[in-house]
Amino acid sequence: MSKYDRIDKFNLEKMSDAETAKKQEYVEKKCKCSGCPTYVKGDAPVGYCYPVIGTSKKIQWEKECVCSTCPVYKEYELDFTHYCTRCSQSCQAMKVEGGAGHD
Repeated sequence: MSKYDRIDKFNLEKMSDAETAKKQEYVEKKCKCSGCPTYVKGDAPVGYCYPVIGTSKKIQWEKECVCSTCPVYKEYELDFTHYCTRCSQSCQAMKVEGGAGHD
């Protein structure tokens, strides 16, 4: 597995805009974000691990995280937690790998 494969676990680089949007719908439908203790009711869209979605606009405090129990997390073999406040899988991976990340 290359360094880039560890960063882009959703394979966004290889997808068309239509495929990206379809995968985003899939992630939003399957994710467990709205059942997380950290989640703030009414925050949308959910599926913060997906790079196109970004971090929450409402969450201000991290509580217990359920990311590692999410079917999306397991299906795509994600590595991090608190995507809602810390940024997406790709963003956090870039920070670990030494690249630029999300402010």
